[in-house]
Amino acid sequence: MLLGRTFGWAGFFILQSFTLKKYPAELSLTALICLMGTLEGTAVSLVTVRDLSAWKIGFDSNLFAAAYSGVICSGVAYYVQGVVMRERGPVFVATFNPLCVVITAALGVVVLSESIHLGSVIGTLFIIVGLYTVVWGKGKDKRMTDEDDENIKGLPVKNPVKTLDTGKGLTKEQEMKSKEVQEIKATTQVEI
Repeated sequence: MLLGRTFGWAGFFILQSFTLKKYPAELSLTALICLMGTLEGTAVSLVTVRDLSAWKIGFDSNLFAAAYSGVICSGVAYYVQGVVMRERGPVFVATFNPLCVVITAALGVVVLSESIHLGSVIGTLFIIVGLYTVVWGKGKDKRMTDEDDENIKGLPVKNPVKTLDTGKGLTKEQEMKSKEVQEIKATTQVEI
């Protein structure tokens, strides 16, 4: 079950990443994800929970816990996850998953007065070092990619498109990006 959950969660990140490329509206995507989760959870609960008294909702801590879990843990978390995933990629989001274990352990010590063992501290250190290493590597990878993009812009290209403002040969994709930047700045228009 744990292995299936891990593969399912990884698949969810990949699917969300592909979806955000074609459907960049994070808020409505979050609403759709939560709606589907509600429908699937309801179907499973109807099959597995036979006692109808479990469906009673009272105005107590159980209602607060369910509302907090739904709004904050699912809604806000999926929205922020989608925004970060679109900006930084699915690997960046997935690397922060183990941090939940560290936060849970820390809160367990502070709130529930649980005892912490040496193995937990060593595991926490491994998680933090691994997280820092991945984030450092992704940052270095992004810088290298940006430098490669800058180096490629100086090379001659096949089938160049001449622009009136620079006279440099650009590919059609570079021309479109240049056009978008110039429209945003609203200083000059690119004529082809």
